Amino acid sequence: MTSSTAPHGFGPDHAFDGRPTLTRHAPPGFRLTTASRVIGHGDDDFRRAADAVLRFEVHRGSGFLPEQVPERARVGDVNVWAIPVGPLRSRVACRVFAVVDDERTAGFGHAALVGHPQRGWESYLVHQHHDGRVTLDIRVVWRPAAWFMRAAGPAARLALGTVLHRNLRALDPVLAA
Repeated sequence: MTSSTAPHGFGPDHAFDGRPTLTRHAPPGFRLTTASRVIGHGDDDFRRAADAVLRFEVHRGSGFLPEQVPERARVGDVNVWAIPVGPLRSRVACRVFAVVDDERTAGFGHAALVGHPQRGWESYLVHQHHDGRVTLDIRVVWRPAAWFMRAAGPAARLALGTVLHRNLRALDPVLAA
């Protein structure tokens, strides 16, 4: 289901002030966490990875459960996921603010909506470098929003690191096929 309106339980606006960006530094009070990995080589790997990222396969491959997710990332669309944490499921919603799909870079950025346990935004970009290497580059600009994220302190950073590790490996099955 594709929607540009906020899902039930989430506010209509981003959970932060200002505009999200694919490249700008984190604003005051936010952390910037990045992760990158070589995932393939050559045009075929780039196109398969690019298509998978634009279809939210990084999220699916990381164990997130789609609740309201468009077929393909488009600016303005909302995507809602359930994140299993043991027997619990935390719902998160983001709105896509940028999509890139050109000869050497493809992916998108989406920003947390009010009600998300974190404030900020993330980007998932596949790059084909001049030497043929294909990388998945993830950039997260964040700060805790929910009380339980603030209470988690350093554990919140460890959890993000675990999720990013899973994100970086999520396309392995796509490229192995």
